[in-house]
Amino acid sequence: MADVMNLEELHFLGIKVVYKDMVDKGYEVLNVRKELDVNPQILAKKDDQFHMVVVKSGYYPDMGIILPEVINQVQELGKKHKATCWYASVGIANANGQTDAEMAKPVSGGEFYINYKGLLPFPQKIEPKKQ
Repeated sequence: MADVMNLEELHFLGIKVVYKDMVDKGYEVLNVRKELDVNPQILAKKDDQFHMVVVKSGYYPDMGIILPEVINQVQELGKKHKATCWYASVGIANANGQTDAEMAKPVSGGEFYINYKGLLPFPQKIEPKKQ
């Protein structure tokens, strides 16, 4: 039996999906970081505007989720570099799965269903909750 993708592999597949979409739409991709703990993952340029993209991937039926601290960190970085910030949520399923449980286990080198709706506007800055 093939190995189920680990989080790093899942994350990198999501980045590849977003990268291809951006190149197809005319973005010049300047840098890609595939590490799980680095945000944003993609730095690109289009029409003399810089774009920072946070990519988060999830196992079927989930989509990738962006955390409030990542939103705030990347927004500050975007302001500093006069970049537009985007979020890309990618859901990945095992295309050969017959049940939800099997679909939730994409395998390395396998076939996939991809749930990706394109670049989404970055959420607004989130204030920390007061205790």
